[in-house]
Amino acid sequence: MNWANKITISRLILIPIIVVLFLLSPRFYNVWTQSISINNFELSYAELISGILFIIASLTDFLDGFIARKFNQVTTFGKFFDAIADKLLTNSVIVLFSAAKIIPVYIGIILICRDFLIDVLRQILAVKNVVLAANKMGKYRAAFIMVGLSILFFLSYHNFKFTDYKYLWGEYGLINQLLLLPLYIGTILSVSSAINYLLLSKDALKNNDKKNG
Repeated sequence: MNWANKITISRLILIPIIVVLFLLSPRFYNVWTQSISINNFELSYAELISGILFIIASLTDFLDGFIARKFNQVTTFGKFFDAIADKLLTNSVIVLFSAAKIIPVYIGIILICRDFLIDVLRQILAVKNVVLAANKMGKYRAAFIMVGLSILFFLSYHNFKFTDYKYLWGEYGLINQLLLLPLYIGTILSVSSAINYLLLSKDALKNNDKKNG
């Protein structure tokens, strides 16, 4: 097994650790209650470590692809499990954050449904031996989502213990909306890239319908 595949597997191993740590935090089962407190800011150690591991796992997503291309280590195993690890990592955190009300539920639904739609589209095109290659918009989307989720492990309206000034520090306050901005951009790019993929694939899909007809 080459180094690129080992890095991919390490990302898969990190995913359940990230999820369990976050579930142990005060956001869910409140098992690991120790936290860092600075004035009106509070961050649990469980969330801190979970966030650090998420960033490491996110970086491996770029690292394994770079190594595979740079040292000619591209394999079928790597292509398959890299895609699975990427989706498991982001979608697991999206579900956790939606359940913990760190991100709006509608964002979680849009992002997960978009992934499902593109996977179905790729499967349909694969039957016709057509490859749906990732484009720049899709790559930017992934980057914004990774950055957005990384920020929210450490900073969200939950972490600020202000009883007043909800227009600044509340769920719909200015600070939280700024923290959510990368994820808002990632969501817009997700919808835009999905539409772009559908437009790029329309000829192949039409040909398939004609043959079936």
